[in-house]
Amino acid sequence: MRISLIVALGVLLGPARHMGAQQTCHRADVNSAHFIQVMQIMMDSSQRAFRAKLKMPLVKSSAIVLVSDPRICARAGFAADSMFKIWEPTAKLGPTHDPLYVIKIGTSFAVADLNSPSDSDGDLIWIFGPLWEYRGIILG
Repeated sequence: MRISLIVALGVLLGPARHMGAQQTCHRADVNSAHFIQVMQIMMDSSQRAFRAKLKMPLVKSSAIVLVSDPRICARAGFAADSMFKIWEPTAKLGPTHDPLYVIKIGTSFAVADLNSPSDSDGDLIWIFGPLWEYRGIILG
C-alpha cells in the first residue's frame, strides 16, 4: 500500500513539477488585446460553423480573458510543446520557455506563441479544449 501511494504521488506530482518549470504567460499588452479580439470575433453568429469545427463554446465577451495563473500557463506550454513535436517530429526542439499568450474562452483555451514558426503574416493560435485536447489552429 505504501509503495502504491508513493508511485501514485510520483505520477501526480511529477508532471506538474515539470509543467510548472515549463512556461509562463504574457501580461496584458497590445498583442493580448489583439488575440482576445480575434476570439471575440469568433463568437459572431457568422462564425458558428467554424466554432463548431473547433468545438469552441459560444460565450459572452466577458468569458474571454487573458490567463495569468501559473499552473494554467504551464499546462498551456506543455500542450503547445506537444503540438510542436507532432508538427516537427524530427526537429530537436526543447521546451518553450518564452511567455505565451493564453486566453480562456469559457472552458476552452487559445494559446499563441509569437515565436512559433509561421509562413504567413499572422500568428498561429492553437485551440484546446478543457482537458487540453487539441481542437485546431487559427491564424490571428
